[in-house]
Amino acid sequence: MNREEIGAVVYEGALLLDQEDFKGFLRTCAPDFSYQITAFSPEIGKDMVWLKHDRQGMQGLFAMLPQHVRMKGRFKRHISIYRIGNEDGCARVLSSVLLIHTDIEGTSTLFAAGQYEDIIDVSGPTPLLTSREVRLETRSLGPGMHIPV
Repeated sequence: MNREEIGAVVYEGALLLDQEDFKGFLRTCAPDFSYQITAFSPEIGKDMVWLKHDRQGMQGLFAMLPQHVRMKGRFKRHISIYRIGNEDGCARVLSSVLLIHTDIEGTSTLFAAGQYEDIIDVSGPTPLLTSREVRLETRSLGPGMHIPV
């Protein structure tokens, strides 16, 4: 599997999340998929885990989104892949991610910045995302953000 095909998994996932096609996003994920959001806290000197789910937990999160109070507007992810490494049938991908929010009046602002640390299973005919850790630099997200970064 070449760099372009591996990168396509990351970029396609971002497009699907931008479109809020959560079922489509889950189709790009392996059955044993895991997802977590972390941020380093200098005050306590360690990582805080803000969200941690397996595939079933993500399905539940997506199913409950219509019941949540959410920020009005849309999110767009800007991804830039830094490096791709291969080991034992998996690609390890490190990417920068910027999450931009556009409100209902059309004003766009940077909402969050961080990195994706992805593991992609490339051993089969279709590459599948097996793990994503979102390591945020931003630590103040405010209320109403329920969509995964």
